Amino acid sequence: MRASTADTVIFDFDGVLLRGDAFGLFLRRTAFAGARLPLAVAALVLLAPIATIRALRPWAARWVSRIGLVGRNADELRAELERFGADLGAEPGRIIAPGLRMIRTHLAAGDRVIVVTACEHTLARAVLDAIGLTGVELVASRIRGPRLIVHNHGATKMAQLAGQGVTPPWRVAYSDSLSDLPILGAAEQPVLVNANARQVARARRLLGARLTTVTWLGGQSPEVRR
Repeated sequence: MRASTADTVIFDFDGVLLRGDAFGLFLRRTAFAGARLPLAVAALVLLAPIATIRALRPWAARWVSRIGLVGRNADELRAELERFGADLGAEPGRIIAPGLRMIRTHLAAGDRVIVVTACEHTLARAVLDAIGLTGVELVASRIRGPRLIVHNHGATKMAQLAGQGVTPPWRVAYSDSLSDLPILGAAEQPVLVNANARQVARARRLLGARLTTVTWLGGQSPEVRR
């Protein structure tokens, strides 16, 4: 990966380019399908109280993922993720058109675009390839068989970028989640996507006048507010 430049632009994935949670959709539609459904229900019942505690949500997510993927070898799982990602990229209404257009605008301007996501790498890569973003760099979560090796969430995103030689400041960062405040805070222009009033108020307290908010709906042009 190339050294960081002033023209680096960071994009989140779920909620910015893709409507919904791609890996969560994979678990619900594929990993927990058929005979695995009772196991999924039991896991969710057991882990639901833990998931209400913000600090423990990543731990709960790790276990839900592991339960859903257990019993698959690495090659089978990779193939399933690739197929699911390609199908998801072609699913009507799944891709957030203004987000995709914004990435293409940055690429056309010569910016270095990096998608940084908590989604699993093979799945996110398959979606990006399916929507014509083959050359876009990706920093994502990693699994090895059923085990989650790297959960690329919150401050881990900063560490993963640094491990790839990408250091702040970057010029623009787009995210729909306050878990990405470290990413947004390191941007000269932080952009919060499809946020509610409470999220905007909290982000603005931390980021001040630098913060831009956008509403990206379907195929419409983004509505920009400052």
